[in-house]
Amino acid sequence: MSFETFEKLPAEKKDLILKAGIREFSVKSFQEAGTDRITKQCGISKGILFHYFGSKKDFYLYCLEKAMERLTEKTEAAEGNDFYEILFAEMDRKIRKCMQYPDEMHLVNMASRDVSAQITQEKTEILRKYKEVTQKESAEILGRAMSALDLKNDIKQKITAEGLQIYITAIMNRYLVQYQAEPNAFFENSKKIRKEMREYLDLMLYGICR
Repeated sequence: MSFETFEKLPAEKKDLILKAGIREFSVKSFQEAGTDRITKQCGISKGILFHYFGSKKDFYLYCLEKAMERLTEKTEAAEGNDFYEILFAEMDRKIRKCMQYPDEMHLVNMASRDVSAQITQEKTEILRKYKEVTQKESAEILGRAMSALDLKNDIKQKITAEGLQIYITAIMNRYLVQYQAEPNAFFENSKKIRKEMREYLDLMLYGICR
């Protein structure tokens, strides 16, 4: 659907409407979220909101798309000289991005758990698209981190990279599941998580480094 009318609005008004939508959808499921609360927050009528977006569903998907854009927007590459410095600098960069956009982070977290049949197909496609972006970026970061390792001569780079990617993804998924209902707790415990991640990764690196 085209949102041309909305996109032509002054930036301040667009931001106000989008902020109200993201905030509501970040604390309520799609079914529970109320357009009355959204329009009251940004000072417009429901008729105007639906003139811009057509339906609550279309507005929700627009908010989710914008939230994902903000959380995955390109920033300066993480610094670092060794394997862990590079990985954890990237982790810190992503944490800062989530802290910059807390409502967007909570919306994506809520969307990943939302079981509303009305939005399932489109929501899944949006999350899938941006998952591909982050996976590609993560692979590039891992490649840089691996270049700092002193690997055994007989180690196959491609298989090692794939193995590390699978291993790191599995570790991260453990924490994502653990903190899914309370994402803020993940950031509050980031130092502890980083220490645990290093212990897990040491187990794998022990077998491939000199």
